[in-house]
Amino acid sequence: MSGIVIGNTLRTSWKQILYWGLGLGALGLYIDFIASSPDIISGYAELFKTMPPAMLKAFGASDVALFTTSEGWIVSIFVSEAAIFLSVFAVMAGLNITANDEQSGVMDVILSLPISRAAYILERWIGYALIGLAIILLTAAITVGGVVGMNIEAPSDVIFASILNLYPSMLLVMTVTSLLATVMRRRALAIGLSAAFVIVSYLFNAIGAAAGGAAADLMESLSYFSYVHGEAFVLGTYDPMNTVLVLVAVAIGFGLSLKMFVSRDIGI
Repeated sequence: MSGIVIGNTLRTSWKQILYWGLGLGALGLYIDFIASSPDIISGYAELFKTMPPAMLKAFGASDVALFTTSEGWIVSIFVSEAAIFLSVFAVMAGLNITANDEQSGVMDVILSLPISRAAYILERWIGYALIGLAIILLTAAITVGGVVGMNIEAPSDVIFASILNLYPSMLLVMTVTSLLATVMRRRALAIGLSAAFVIVSYLFNAIGAAAGGAAADLMESLSYFSYVHGEAFVLGTYDPMNTVLVLVAVAIGFGLSLKMFVSRDIGI
């Protein structure tokens, strides 16, 4: 691995860090502003009390009591919304790893250079993984900066950790998209299936939280959204094994996409 492809990916796509990081950071500041007013928080808490469990889960919380504290409000609301936006970025990044270059014909030129297919897809994946990490770090820094700047009484480390916990799920969506693009070969079909993966995961999480029983628990466990909730950091119940499971899924997905990309014809 020479690092040339990583450097080129970062050089041509670094602006995405600003677009996505500043955009999500602005959303974080907006949530901070709401959290800075106890009256607004209490008003929303009363509203959430009337919502069914599935709707409450959509806002990233299993208990309405989380919305009565500044950190609970920021983490629950912001993390659930940021997870959706980052899923969109992850789908775009997954397509950029191979599918977009393959469809445009650029891949034929790239693979004529003295670089192996395995090294190319690995470095492209690493490049976009670094971009995604930079986006999340910038988002977390802006959001935590808003907490400090607005003198909000909330633990900054908890908020920062909950936002950083979005990274494994972003890698998962990016990797699944890359795998689908490699297997299906058609960009439009890969986009549709990747979007379906995100939507179904979101629905499984919402339905699993609202319903009871073994089937509901299984649905929730199959949704990557159930592994990114920030409330575990607020409640002190974070389990590192959840992060490990997502990263294992990422490793398996990338291994499959690497194998498929190396063994098949390009552009056919």
